[in-house]
Amino acid sequence: MATLLSVHNSEGCVGRCDARCYEARHRRCDCVCSGANHGAGLQKAQANMTAFAENWIERWQALHPDQRVERHDQQPPLFL
Repeated sequence: MATLLSVHNSEGCVGRCDARCYEARHRRCDCVCSGANHGAGLQKAQANMTAFAENWIERWQALHPDQRVERHDQQPPLFL
């Protein structure tokens, strides 16, 4: 299961966007992507993530100016 976006604080992971979201078949979504990748499939979700991550980081920093945000870019997983 590929994690496309994860949010961590000093206590560990507090949220993520992974296959439970982008492969979802139900309507309810409480993922950190706020439904942007819900049921989209892996390829579409990966395409969504670059622009989404930039916007999400900006919104998070505006809402939580006292918290540090670090971005860790990784190459997308290789699927054969």
